[in-house]
Amino acid sequence: MNKKELLGKRLREIRKQFGYTQEKMAEIAGIEPQSISKIESGKNFPLLSNLEKIANKLNIELEEFFNYKHKNTSEYNKAVLLKIYENLNQENQEKLIRIAKVLEL
Repeated sequence: MNKKELLGKRLREIRKQFGYTQEKMAEIAGIEPQSISKIESGKNFPLLSNLEKIANKLNIELEEFFNYKHKNTSEYNKAVLLKIYENLNQENQEKLIRIAKVLEL
């Protein structure tokens, strides 16, 4: 997962914690809803000024957007393994499966 994806995932987590839609989050930041979608999907980085607006409106510290605790979850680890697997050629995919089966024992 690259930095854009990590930041996007964190923004989505924060948005959902507050029960906001992408439209509401965009309204808070003063940007288009499509921009929030692109940020959350890891296609674009947000402007720091927009993150500051969101943080101020939500009464959270700016640093919260960069707190990637989710990187240590089993869901994150599964996503990393899946991405590695998908980027391998078939021969190396088979090797990875054999390694995983050995570890499973």
